Amino acid sequence: TNPYLQQEVLSASPARLRWMLIARAAELCGFVDQLWSNGQMALGNQWLLRIREILGELLDGVKDSQNPLSAPICDFYLFLLQVTLEVDKHQDRERLKVLAELLAIEAETWRLVVDKAARDAATSSPAELLFPSLSSSLDPSLGGFSLEV
Repeated sequence: TNPYLQQEVLSASPARLRWMLIARAAELCGFVDQLWSNGQMALGNQWLLRIREILGELLDGVKDSQNPLSAPICDFYLFLLQVTLEVDKHQDRERLKVLAELLAIEAETWRLVVDKAARDAATSSPAELLFPSLSSSLDPSLGGFSLEV
């Protein structure tokens, strides 16, 4: 096992985990295509099964029935699962490319969500509360402390 990846997974937010899984599934589509183009159909099929498992995990993670986005997200993952079944049944490399493109778009969407969450967390840090600016500390009516003697 890769200790760096293991630590990254253990410390990742749910959104980041989702992004990592989707990105991995998109990456695996390229790997399956490469295996199939080299005539390694059985090995490619095993990796396609892993893509289906990832999509199943993603679908399983959409549990909030109160969230209005849950139903369309579930529908999308069900559609992707259906595409994997079609790809597998016919070993259809064109449908595999479509699957890879859809997963890449989904991965980019979640990367943007992760980036926004990181920016929001950075701007809402309590640093201003811990280190008040000097200008506000000079005005006793604002509270805080004064550096004047």
